[in-house]
Amino acid sequence: MHDSAHDPATLTVVSSHPTSEGVVSYLRCACGAWEVRTSAPRDLVARIPTVLAT
Repeated sequence: MHDSAHDPATLTVVSSHPTSEGVVSYLRCACGAWEVRTSAPRDLVARIPTVLAT
């Protein structure tokens, strides 16, 4: 394992599934390291207000 960030181009999604907290994705790097990512549910993202700069 190495200390630097993994190159997104070398990450492969091995598994991904929805949960009540959002989507959980398991990715494998070309170097052999695993990375787990989560994302918020779409309805939560839709409720987050956006601030427009004027």
